[in-house]
Amino acid sequence: MRADLIDIRVEDHGDDVEISLSGSLGVFQFPAVCEKIEMLTSGPGVFFFLNLQRAHFKAKEYLDFFLEVLDRVRSQNSTLVLIFSNEEQKNYFARYRNIFEIYESREAYKNSGMAKQLNQIGIHYGKKTGLRVTPGVAIAGAVFIIGWAITLFLIIAAQGRDIADKQAQIIALQSQKDRYVREIDKLESSIGPLRKLGVVQDTSVLSSFGVIQDWVSYLEYLENTRREE
Repeated sequence: MRADLIDIRVEDHGDDVEISLSGSLGVFQFPAVCEKIEMLTSGPGVFFFLNLQRAHFKAKEYLDFFLEVLDRVRSQNSTLVLIFSNEEQKNYFARYRNIFEIYESREAYKNSGMAKQLNQIGIHYGKKTGLRVTPGVAIAGAVFIIGWAITLFLIIAAQGRDIADKQAQIIALQSQKDRYVREIDKLESSIGPLRKLGVVQDTSVLSSFGVIQDWVSYLEYLENTRREE
């Protein structure tokens, strides 16, 4: 595979869809990749596994895009899981590793059961620290502890997911805001030559936040000004 080629493959496993993205991904490939990923991740109640093991990101725009995809997937009651294990991807997603669900493989995600989740909330079991009780009391106590732990885990998991959702939404909105500001700056900078020619007297009227918002309105504004004079 040449460095400038990208490859997107899809494996449909019913409610599980694995999307494998590979190749060197720079700014020029960004629009095509965004369009394809957005199309493939549409659908409610689906587990989307995005395999990035063989992808090489050359632009930071992809990170913000994946945040937007995560927010949209969650809004449609679906799940997005990132699949990779190499250091390159770990460094690329290090900033948002607490927001994304990241696993080494689709099987690793499915094998992450109750034991791992209990460890994440600080509940551990060791043979040397276990209570020495009769079998009947041990069973009753184990049932009580497991029920309490499951309830606690569900509460913490729900709060953690809500916080992650809000963080993803805030980051996505900030990314959109930055993009809009850059577009406004480009539009305002393009007015410079017109101002030198005397066509534009006041650039504030062409601002997206000013009174005049398009060329037709601006021409009407000039015509009305001439008539008043």
